[in-house]
Amino acid sequence: MRPVLGALAVGLVLVMLVLGSRPTIAQAPPWGGGYVQGWVYGFDMYDELVPLVWVNVTASNGDYRFVAATGANGSYEMFLPVGTYNLTVSAPGYKSYSRTIAVSNGSASTVNVYLYESGVPVLEFPAQAISLLMILGVAAVLLTKKATKRRS
Repeated sequence: MRPVLGALAVGLVLVMLVLGSRPTIAQAPPWGGGYVQGWVYGFDMYDELVPLVWVNVTASNGDYRFVAATGANGSYEMFLPVGTYNLTVSAPGYKSYSRTIAVSNGSASTVNVYLYESGVPVLEFPAQAISLLMILGVAAVLLTKKATKRRS
């Protein structure tokens, strides 16, 4: 029995030496990523280029979706994991902008966006609110006419 254990021990030591001498393959960690920032500008009704506020900037790759909003000066920033993303910028009253960006570990990218007006009117109130305002306006006119007739 002892010769068998000795042979197993020698075999185990040889296997460990062979496996231990294998070169290690360096791989980038699966986490990490890069920094993406930029400014969003749009043409106003006077055809002047101005920074746009509260614009949605979305980066998605099928698995993940990251959303940022522009600040008071039209700037945005986000940290994205390594990968390829579809960057989409959208704002009410403007045509959407989309492009593909690649993010590598430790990268820093600037993506400035210039949006053009879509020509589609932007409702300031929901459709139900506009109907309600119209009804209240008609009621106010009718009550004013009725009060004017009483005084005459």
